[in-house]
Amino acid sequence: LTIGCRRLWALAACLLGSLSFVSPSYAETITIGAPIPITGPYSSDGEVMDKGERLAIDELNAQGGLLGQKLEYSVFDIGDLTPDKLQAAATDLIERKKVQVLINGYGGMGPDIPAFCPYPIPYINNDATSNVVELMEKMKCKSIFMGSDVDINYGRITFQQLMSLGYEFPNKKLAIIAGPYDWEINTTNGAREVAEKLGWEVVVNEQVPYDTKEWSGILSKIRAANPSLIYMELLDPASVNAMISQFHDNPSKQSLLYAGYSASVPAFGEIIKTGAADGVLGMTLSAQRPDDKGRAFAEKWKQKYNEEPPLSVAAQIYDEVMLWAAAVKKAGSATDYAAIAGALRDNPYDGITGVIKFNDKQYVTSSDETVPAQLLQVQGNGMKQVMIGTKKNVEFQTPPWIK
Repeated sequence: LTIGCRRLWALAACLLGSLSFVSPSYAETITIGAPIPITGPYSSDGEVMDKGERLAIDELNAQGGLLGQKLEYSVFDIGDLTPDKLQAAATDLIERKKVQVLINGYGGMGPDIPAFCPYPIPYINNDATSNVVELMEKMKCKSIFMGSDVDINYGRITFQQLMSLGYEFPNKKLAIIAGPYDWEINTTNGAREVAEKLGWEVVVNEQVPYDTKEWSGILSKIRAANPSLIYMELLDPASVNAMISQFHDNPSKQSLLYAGYSASVPAFGEIIKTGAADGVLGMTLSAQRPDDKGRAFAEKWKQKYNEEPPLSVAAQIYDEVMLWAAAVKKAGSATDYAAIAGALRDNPYDGITGVIKFNDKQYVTSSDETVPAQLLQVQGNGMKQVMIGTKKNVEFQTPPWIK
């Protein structure tokens, strides 16, 4: 009897050992790294990035995970997007925590490339700047993918969209206000390029620093020149809100006011609450499409966070997680990084923002067939942002200060 028991215990131990050997993946996890700006001037978008990644990860885990493995999530605060913060993110997320992918809305728009390029894991972002593409090419980054077009193209696209609003501009005078960084400089240069081809004259051209609180000097120049369009691109919502508030107090009576990407971020809601932004225009390069798929996403977001999804990076970062998951399924592994990169390059992903189709430089050329840039406007007596651009669902309204 004793010998028989010993044999049975040995057989059971053997069977258990065999089971653990053939199914190790059930005990493993896949970790997504998120180098995002939780603090600092970009924290308004950083909070949205975090929520978008968590929504996608929770959804995938509810479906059984990815390749039978549970997804985990690790955040690193990259703050003001400086090179030292990005290098620290690489050390923490890749070397220490061994994440299998990096996903963010934007990660420095330059410093993130030398920080992450030396590693084989995929890095998916929405930096949207020309210098990032140039760095990717120069450093031969095989696993970095930008799910957007580049800044100068967005300037060209949005100016053309503004010309297609159906609004009769009283003159062809243009005022340009730009921040000090690549996105702001290149986007306004793209708009200026198209404007001058169409016969417009730039009558005010100002570059301003972040944390600009006093706008009286620039606004005096604008009122004196009386342009039909003020085209502003400044990734500092507090400065943009201050400008709109001071413009509202004494507006240039003939000028449409376009506030660029900052008009899509949650922090823009502070100026919306005052009513001063009624009629102000802006843009987003990554909102959900106004179709059934986009509405289903918005409903999931509302159920989880009790709010409408912001029009900045909410849908885009959700799409980034999902397109990476689709590539992992195609590759059959979360760690075969070459196969995952190949799947990202060769398999367009039809997401809620549009069709993410990477070109040979591993970014997305914006168009109606891929991921379109969309104009926004504050409407409803200044209390909500609505999409009026490509695939619009709401008509443009003449701002209340224009008589």
